[in-house]
Amino acid sequence: MKKLKVKDIMSKDLVVIDKDATIHDAIEKMLSHEIHSLIVMDNDKPVGIVTINDVMVLMEKGESGTDILVNEFMSNEIISIGPEEDLQKAVRIMIRNNIHRLPVIKDKKLMGIITSSDLMKVYQKGFMRK
Repeated sequence: MKKLKVKDIMSKDLVVIDKDATIHDAIEKMLSHEIHSLIVMDNDKPVGIVTINDVMVLMEKGESGTDILVNEFMSNEIISIGPEEDLQKAVRIMIRNNIHRLPVIKDKKLMGIITSSDLMKVYQKGFMRK
């Protein structure tokens, strides 16, 4: 059986947000698409990520999301993987960094995203077994 690569299971239908949008805009997008994170873009370049956990930190502080821009609160460090990498590497990166979503980037261009749920579905079907 052919070993699966990240590109074989990544989601290419991406929901992203501009760096100058508000956190309120990010919440609306996450809720309407039923997702827990957004890749933050500056033109066509991924520059960060904002997650539901980031929003919860703001909630805990009692801050309004209408006054805060995404680029002021996003995680600037994007932990990513290339589309040609194998799935075990994706799992390793996610475990070591305690993350549940991994943007797929090639030549500084966002190609897709892979989530822990995507990996569990593949594993359940037996595609990651030796």
